[in-house]
Amino acid sequence: MGELFHVGQCPGCRQGWLILQRNLSSGDIYAHCEECETGFITPDDLLSPVNGFLTVLEEYDYETENPDKEEISRTVWANFIVKKVPVE
Repeated sequence: MGELFHVGQCPGCRQGWLILQRNLSSGDIYAHCEECETGFITPDDLLSPVNGFLTVLEEYDYETENPDKEEISRTVWANFIVKKVPVE
């Protein structure tokens, strides 16, 4: 398993971590709530839970992978506080 990076707690459910994921179809990196399955395209979207999208809907059913720190540094998430997730 590769490294995981998060950008805080989900503003919607307030329970899950927002793990950064890369959409393999578009190459976009977005924050994905591990608890409620909501996705957020940009840090600005985190200001309101209604700005997110439900990642389990068929229209958003795409493959993802974990981006590395260098990939994240080239995106809109670069200036956001990104923390490494402790993986056992």
